[in-house]
Amino acid sequence: GINTHIEGEGHDRTSIDLPGVQEQLIEAVMGANKNTVVVLINGGQLAIEWISTNVPAIVEALYPGEMGGDAVANVLFGKVSPSGRLPYTMYPANFVNRSFFNMDLRNESGCTYRYYTGDALYSFGHGMSYTTFDYKWSADLSTSQLSFDAGRVGRQEDAINYTVVVTNTGKVDSDVSVLGFITAQEQPDAPLKELFDFGRVHLAAGESATVHLTVGPSGLSLVDEYGVEAIRAGHYKIQVEDLSADLEITGEDHVIFSLPEMKHKNALGHVPVV
Repeated sequence: GINTHIEGEGHDRTSIDLPGVQEQLIEAVMGANKNTVVVLINGGQLAIEWISTNVPAIVEALYPGEMGGDAVANVLFGKVSPSGRLPYTMYPANFVNRSFFNMDLRNESGCTYRYYTGDALYSFGHGMSYTTFDYKWSADLSTSQLSFDAGRVGRQEDAINYTVVVTNTGKVDSDVSVLGFITAQEQPDAPLKELFDFGRVHLAAGESATVHLTVGPSGLSLVDEYGVEAIRAGHYKIQVEDLSADLEITGEDHVIFSLPEMKHKNALGHVPVV
């Protein structure tokens, strides 16, 4: 892994590969024993292309804190089922072969799970468990339930709620985190998808629970090139694990925030966005 001497505020890395000879060490260990688990200790992303295709199991520990050793041991020895989700996208090593002076998240192949169009090693929200889960909508999602007025949602007069029944279909008790994503299908600069809510429950083997997810104004709003944040009319796709549903927002666009009017314009007569 890495540590705060390698990465940190004002101390950027020029490579996201494992530093030193760590990958060669893992290759040597794998040559001696294929039944190997790699535990990653890191804050930022690591390009682990060889590891992801050759090592049978990887535990992402991040910076686990004072009780991290106990936590990792409990997962490795099966006392606790892993239930975490990746807080970012894991990129290949060549991801850094770009100019980072351009801070547009859509630049080149994009940045973050919201705009990245390349082949990720592991996507934001990826996570595995020692058990399996089944997901079902708790009720029929009729067309009438999935059409809302932008203004009423923006003023929080209407709530867009999705209820999912999660069942532990395996033999191991485990926590599970349920992630809800939204995609604006008709907005050209909209993210590929965006997390709007999540829920976490503990399920014994065979047990079911209901998870409630809400699409609030912040989950629906988009910011345009002029800095105007608004809920925009159009069609949206809701994704919860392998479930999907269509959502329609109608009416006039509802503005949540706009930058104050600028008195000075640039040489082209445009108001700069700061």
